[in-house]
Amino acid sequence: MGERGLVVVGMGRAAERGFQMLYRFAGACGSLETLGVNVAFVYPKESARHVFDATSIRAARYRAKPVLFLDASGKLFRAPLEARSLRVVHLDRELQETRAAHVALTDDDWDARLLAFFAGVSGKGAVGG
Repeated sequence: MGERGLVVVGMGRAAERGFQMLYRFAGACGSLETLGVNVAFVYPKESARHVFDATSIRAARYRAKPVLFLDASGKLFRAPLEARSLRVVHLDRELQETRAAHVALTDDDWDARLLAFFAGVSGKGAVGG
């Protein structure tokens, strides 16, 4: 866990593949990590193919740190996530939730909303996209 906590992005079924999330949000995640906040994308066990496909594995290895996880027990979040959605939370060093959001991937601005969440965590109002 980073000095300023951890952002966990819980991915619902039929969400973006691991490599897509790593590529799309590389700048934002890099900015947060520079500030001491680690970022993890967590997929339900039904979505193992989104995490364990060859391209996602290579993308995660390139990052040289664990960023893609599989919630095999289904206990990461209190309730299962809706399909085509994600739930993002920021946890401080004591694992207390400091902010959270639900983002529907069916919304045209879903990626902007996730970037806005990352910016709020950074405290800078904007992080790289």
